Amino acid sequence: MADSETNTDETAAKLRITRVKALSNQDVVAVLTYLLAGYPDTFPAMLDEALSSVSPKQGGAQRGVADAGV
Repeated sequence: MADSETNTDETAAKLRITRVKALSNQDVVAVLTYLLAGYPDTFPAMLDEALSSVSPKQGGAQRGVADAGV
C-alpha cells in the first residue's frame, strides 16, 4: 500500500475512534446491536476477539489495540 493510502486509512481509523469515544453507553449498545443483527456470521467473532484484547479491570487496552498506535 502506498504511503498516502496508509495515511488515509490511519486518519479514517482515528476519526472512527473519536466518534466511538463520543458515544454514550446507550449509543454504544445500539451500535453493537445493529452490527450483531446486520452481520451475524462475522461480527460476533470479531467482537469476541476485540473484547479479549482489552481488560475491564485495567480500564484500557491490554494488547493489540494500544499497539496499533491509533
